[in-house]
Amino acid sequence: MKEFWKSEGLGILFTAALGSFGHFAYDLSKENILVALFCPVNESTWEHLKLLFFPFLLFSLLRLFFSEKKSPVFATSIFSGVAAGLLFIPEAFYALLLMFRFHSLPTDIAIFLLSVVFSFAVCYLVQFRKAPGFNGLSILFLLILTGLFFIFTFAPPDTPLFQDPVTKGYGIQAL
Repeated sequence: MKEFWKSEGLGILFTAALGSFGHFAYDLSKENILVALFCPVNESTWEHLKLLFFPFLLFSLLRLFFSEKKSPVFATSIFSGVAAGLLFIPEAFYALLLMFRFHSLPTDIAIFLLSVVFSFAVCYLVQFRKAPGFNGLSILFLLILTGLFFIFTFAPPDTPLFQDPVTKGYGIQAL
C-alpha cells in the first residue's frame, strides 16, 4: 500500500487539482471554444467526466515521456484506469441520487476524488501485472474517447447523462 501512494500520489494530486480547476476554466476563459473541448461547459454528468479524463491522460502522458522505467502495458494501464474512473462517476452519482433523491456538492466532490484514486489504483494494478497488454487497442479506445468528448461538447445525444440539470439543455447549447 505504501508503494502505491509513493508511486501514484503525485498523479492523484495532479489530477485532483487540475480537474478541480477545470470545473471553472470554461467560465474563466469567457467561454473559449478550445477550453470547452477539455473542460465542462455545463453541469451534465458527461461534461464532468472531462474533469477526470483529461488531467489523468495528461499526467499519464507526462509520466510516460519523463519516466525511465516504461511498463510494457502502459497504454493498457492508462485506458483501464481512466475507463474504471469514468464508469465509477456516473454509477456512484446515479446510485446515490436514486437512494437519497438528491445530491450535494460535498458528495459530488467526494465522488470525483474517489474516482481519481480508483483510476490510479486500477492503472497501478494493470501496469505491474505479468499478463500481456493490448496497447494498440487501448490507444485506439483513448483516441475514440477523446473524440467523443470533443463531439459531444457540441452535439450531445438527447439522454439524461448529457442533460444539464440546471438549464435542462444539452452540450454547449445548454448555456
